[in-house]
Amino acid sequence: MKNKWTWLLLFSGIMLLTAARASGVINNVTHSAQDSTHKSDSISVADLKSLMKTDSHLQVIDARLLKDFDRTQVIPGAKWRNPTQVAQWAGSLDKTKPVVIYCVHGHKVSQQVVDHLRQSGFSAQRLTGGIEEWKEQKGPTTTLK
Repeated sequence: MKNKWTWLLLFSGIMLLTAARASGVINNVTHSAQDSTHKSDSISVADLKSLMKTDSHLQVIDARLLKDFDRTQVIPGAKWRNPTQVAQWAGSLDKTKPVVIYCVHGHKVSQQVVDHLRQSGFSAQRLTGGIEEWKEQKGPTTTLK
């Protein structure tokens, strides 16, 4: 009987670890430890607004998936780039200038683009909350021509 309980506990522990890893709980701890020695991987709406006023070299990229892209709601100065093709367009960016990436909510899509750019030597950050947070905090938008 004791042997069955041991196996049950072991199996339950493995399932919990697997679920935690899949949900990102374990990965987030790892990323936080790595990011503590580097520039944060995200930037707030307020900080981006300030940076846009002072840094004319800032590269802002709208990385919303094509199905989510709305050309009438773009952060001024941003260029739309397909996030599924980051390897193709990353070379057109200037590695000496900071890059801010945003998607709809500032999670998976922009994080994947930022991760790719950072691995390629760029100083890149994602906009916390994405375009939705930008609009909620009354950030200006423009129509992309």
